[in-house]
Amino acid sequence: MASLHPVAAQSHDQKILTDARNSYSLLKRQGLFEVKASVVPNWAAMFKNVPVRDRTKIIRMASALRFTMLADASGNINVTHEMVGAKPKASPSQALDDIARGVDLSITGFLMTWAPFMLTYLIPENLDQFVLQELESKRVLTFKQGAVEVSVTMSKDFEISELNTPQGSVRPVLKRDGDGFVLTGYDANNEDPLGGKVIVKARIELAPVQGMLLPKALFISGSSRQTPLNFEYHFINYRLKKKV
Repeated sequence: MASLHPVAAQSHDQKILTDARNSYSLLKRQGLFEVKASVVPNWAAMFKNVPVRDRTKIIRMASALRFTMLADASGNINVTHEMVGAKPKASPSQALDDIARGVDLSITGFLMTWAPFMLTYLIPENLDQFVLQELESKRVLTFKQGAVEVSVTMSKDFEISELNTPQGSVRPVLKRDGDGFVLTGYDANNEDPLGGKVIVKARIELAPVQGMLLPKALFISGSSRQTPLNFEYHFINYRLKKKV
């Protein structure tokens, strides 16, 4: 990655950044400033590798969990869970907490990737210190977001192929609709200080909700510290806050 240093932002380069931002179907630009939804895991798919003798009990226990996600146009993300019914005894309760924590983390990780492409921005607005490299078939934009150095590789028509930070990389799967590029999946490779190496492949099914294209289902596979990951989520009961 090229070293970052202050540059005078020429009008030509700023126009490229503006065109890049406008090439994405940002829900914020369409008037959405908060999205809230219930998240329903497919427990049967997630526990398919659990021995049959234990699977039914684990699915019944996990089915008592309810998950809610929230993301807004300022970049705030929050995933919460609650349990319906009687609290299980100590040992099952700890297992349930572990399951809930794993789901919370995976949904949060998804939203942290999804929101910059679809809700907020990937290239900060009013960015005046950056390095923009014009290569033969692509552009590489480097800037700092807080203390984190970010590198974005994109084609000449602004389709992003890779996002890199010191923590890892994301390679988005994009398709273009009438409002610009939309995120339909991604491959991610990260080094978690606590969780070790995390490799994720995500596929996103989208559906219109009140005129906004939002996730309908999410399928995640991969590994965390060589432990297989296999998550499937469905998003229902959307509550949107839009500009009037």
